[in-house]
Amino acid sequence: MKSRPANFALVALTLVMVSLGFISSAWAQTDEIKLDLAQPKITTVAALRARRAPQVAAEEIMRLKLGTVVSAIARSTNQDTIGGKSDYWFRVNLPNGETGWLFGGLLLDYDVRQRAQLLRQIIEGRLKAERTEFADRQQIYDLAANSIAEAKDANTRAEFELLKLLALANWAESLPNNLKDKSPYREWHRAHDPETIENEFGGGYNLRTELLWNLETKYHALPIADRIAWEAANNPQPSDCESDEVCDFFLTEGDIKYLSLHPAGAHAAEAVKELNAALTEDVISTANGKGGDKYAVQQRTALKKSLAYLRLVLAKTSAPEKAELERKLGRVS
Repeated sequence: MKSRPANFALVALTLVMVSLGFISSAWAQTDEIKLDLAQPKITTVAALRARRAPQVAAEEIMRLKLGTVVSAIARSTNQDTIGGKSDYWFRVNLPNGETGWLFGGLLLDYDVRQRAQLLRQIIEGRLKAERTEFADRQQIYDLAANSIAEAKDANTRAEFELLKLLALANWAESLPNNLKDKSPYREWHRAHDPETIENEFGGGYNLRTELLWNLETKYHALPIADRIAWEAANNPQPSDCESDEVCDFFLTEGDIKYLSLHPAGAHAAEAVKELNAALTEDVISTANGKGGDKYAVQQRTALKKSLAYLRLVLAKTSAPEKAELERKLGRVS
């Protein structure tokens, strides 16, 4: 019986310590440093979670779309590290009238004078991201599409029109081939089937390359045209070449068209290098072949036509490896 007071004291002390620990944790969640002036920020990911406190376990208030501008009024006292990024949490005014916490590693400082540059940076960054979901890719597309109307000059407008097409290509790749009749894929097909083609070999869908070539034609006189043409040349299309080297060579026709439009372009050397690698002994042998069934004759005719056009295109460029490619072409009768 004499030990009971000691036990009660131990239990009471433990409860006090736990209570103090809890209170300390709560303080840590809400402790903040007020900012002298509100700082505008812009979100760099889709569906960014705004939370009640500056930690990932805190209650979620809402999710913000990609490219949402918010006003930061305070920051956390300490930095946090999430997904390899270290930054403060920022308490911001949310679109619903509340305030909430956003992780700074997923924000950029926003300046309305640099809006086009920031939007371009955000879209380009998200297009490079791996394993993004269907809904995330929709927000990339929507941001690019909405940015077109804001463009203040032709080159900026062309850049966002290109990014819109690249975002659509990125979005299309995430579509499952077997869920056409289910939402939201059903609605996507209604809106975008004319702009895409099903990839029966690799899965998903690919952007129709002619859309990029049409855009290059529209803006051919502008600096951005070079990049548009290169994106067109490298836009993936459904193919089942496997080890067929002649089939692989036909896939480089985009490189030939790029060189014809931009013989001194930023990617001319790369295009010539790719063509050099594609023009193999097997391709040369096929071009010089004789006889065969009607399909072999048709293939050889198309191949010779393509090689003849390549000769004309090469005459306009001074890219490295041009001489080696010309020597190979000289062996085609």
